[in-house]
Amino acid sequence: MKDQIDRFRELSDNLKNLSEKKIRLEEQLKTKKKTLSDLVEAIKKAGYDPRNLGSIISEKEKSLTEAIGSFEEDLQKVSTQLAAIEGA
Repeated sequence: MKDQIDRFRELSDNLKNLSEKKIRLEEQLKTKKKTLSDLVEAIKKAGYDPRNLGSIISEKEKSLTEAIGSFEEDLQKVSTQLAAIEGA
């Protein structure tokens, strides 16, 4: 009989622990959903469609690459011109 009482206590403790864990996980899920919702709203407010972020990112990367290339060319021209002035 003592074994059964001990087993019942263990099971009760386990149930309590699992119930507390479930509550914590539910709260974490609620927080993560709120964070995701806020992020989607911020993306929309910035004028982007959250469902097309992949293509938007690709476009922005392409623009950035082009801008860097243009900047590099301009910098090279200035460097060449400065070198010509110093050599003269």
